[in-house]
Amino acid sequence: MMAIAKHEEMRKNGSFNHRACSVTAEIFKDSLFFDAYDLIQVKYEMIRAVEKEHREVLSTAASFGFSRVSFYQIKKGFDENGVVGLVPKKRGPKGSRKMNESDVEFARSLVGTHTKSQILSVLKEERGVEVSKRTLERQLSAKKNC
Repeated sequence: MMAIAKHEEMRKNGSFNHRACSVTAEIFKDSLFFDAYDLIQVKYEMIRAVEKEHREVLSTAASFGFSRVSFYQIKKGFDENGVVGLVPKKRGPKGSRKMNESDVEFARSLVGTHTKSQILSVLKEERGVEVSKRTLERQLSAKKNC
């Protein structure tokens, strides 16, 4: 029952290893401590095996369910940020691709005096920014970080 709760929490925080069945490393077989579903633990043990046990990268990475290229990417993240570097990053765009912060501020300055259609026209004419009405609405309603 404890493993189910742990796995559910790992699913929520993004550290659940969906490819646990591809982990064939001996250390993860028949162990209560080592959990092939714990992506961070799998990554850490893979790096440790190469660094401390001087194992070959290609076969070690494969036994932990990764490619050689993935090993080096994972190791780079670990070298730069420690264990936190093993936590999977959120995938996808990290911000607006169509409007930069200056464009958003400009559009916000027009809100009281212009309709959304007029703001779209002004953005296109004065700034060369062409976005949909929905994109404009999202950007205007987005919370500021500070």
